[in-house]
Amino acid sequence: MNARPAGVRWMGYLEAIAAACLWGSSGIFSVHLFRMGVPPESVALLRPVVGALVLVAVFGVLRPASLRVSRRTIVILGLGGGVTAAIFQLAYQLSTDAVGVPTTVALLYLAPALVVAAAGPLLGEWPTRTRVALVVVTLVGVWLSVAGAEHVPAAFGSVGLAWGALAGLSYATYTLFGRFASARYGATPTVVYSTVGACVVLTVILLSVEGTIALPDTVSAWALLVVFGATTIALAQFLFFDALARIEASRASLATAIEPVVAAILATLLLDQGLRSLGWIGIVLVVAGVVGVGVAGRRTAP
Repeated sequence: MNARPAGVRWMGYLEAIAAACLWGSSGIFSVHLFRMGVPPESVALLRPVVGALVLVAVFGVLRPASLRVSRRTIVILGLGGGVTAAIFQLAYQLSTDAVGVPTTVALLYLAPALVVAAAGPLLGEWPTRTRVALVVVTLVGVWLSVAGAEHVPAAFGSVGLAWGALAGLSYATYTLFGRFASARYGATPTVVYSTVGACVVLTVILLSVEGTIALPDTVSAWALLVVFGATTIALAQFLFFDALARIEASRASLATAIEPVVAAILATLLLDQGLRSLGWIGIVLVVAGVVGVGVAGRRTAP
């Protein structure tokens, strides 16, 4: 792999960390919207819709040339990124509604382990024994976090596990696709057309299954939704895709290890979904494992 300037790599790490900090607040927004009467399926759609509108408005005015790509590229980004993003948005919201913020984020962070494993056959970044051991530490931390989360519903085994695991799998797929697309087509068209594609896919799914889309019925709920979409979709997604254009997918994914820490702290301070001692030990292991993989892993040329 060609060496990149240190400044470019550090900018990518900082962008991925900043995106993760914003994503760490997602559960707080979701839970409050649920309590305001907006169902998780609608939040899964309306959040990216707001983000897409912000992205199109900003880049359409400031950098319209960045959105001019071929029809083939639009199809690739809209379908590839759109389908994986749609699945992630739906699975994340339904998991948050079923099992709460800490458990959802813990399950979501199966994704870095999946990205590291897929980086070998897809990118030529084959893991060492040390990296495999650190992935195991991460997985142990994930399940300790699940066991240590307060107010885990009895249906966790059948409902929460399925949605949380799907969120982690789709997040990993989205990361790998983002690395592929951002490096070839640029961060701006990747994030814009992927987000628009996700909105289209989610609209089709919800109208087919639910028959309708529930909208917020108060000004405060709309305001919360706009802030939610603008920060955790428009801003965070652009930062993450720009990071993927600068650094490897596995390293960008591992840099987002700060997200479960932010989510757990916010859930403890603002919600009744904090972690017991066992859960905090799990969070520490998750962070130690994924950061350790990034530090100890050797890079091989794809």
